[in-house]
Amino acid sequence: MESIDTKKEQKIVATSIVVGMMLYLSKFLRPYFGSNDFVLFILGFLPNFGLAFAIPFIYASNRIRLNKSLEHFVISCIGTFLLMILNEIRDKYQPDRVFDWYDIYASFFGVVFSLFVFNKILKNNSFK
Repeated sequence: MESIDTKKEQKIVATSIVVGMMLYLSKFLRPYFGSNDFVLFILGFLPNFGLAFAIPFIYASNRIRLNKSLEHFVISCIGTFLLMILNEIRDKYQPDRVFDWYDIYASFFGVVFSLFVFNKILKNNSFK
């Protein structure tokens, strides 16, 4: 039987993943704001922020499901950031794609925010 803490952890992780994916999906709103440069600027880096925020929690979700500790959450954040950088570098060499430093910055802040949420909310719970 699962403990109350595990159910709470699962809800926090699931909510974090959903929020991150919703931020990522904001990229599909770009065509509706073609005339507003400020909104386009925000929608330009918001998907990277959301994905970088969500991916470490996908790792956490799997660890909680397997009833294992989350001792390597920081490593999953570093791996996520490196993959996001590689994805952005790939855009530089792919036709119809654009390399953007703001996307790398957004990825960095997304990972930092996931670490913040992990440390402030999840780490306070007792892990196995």
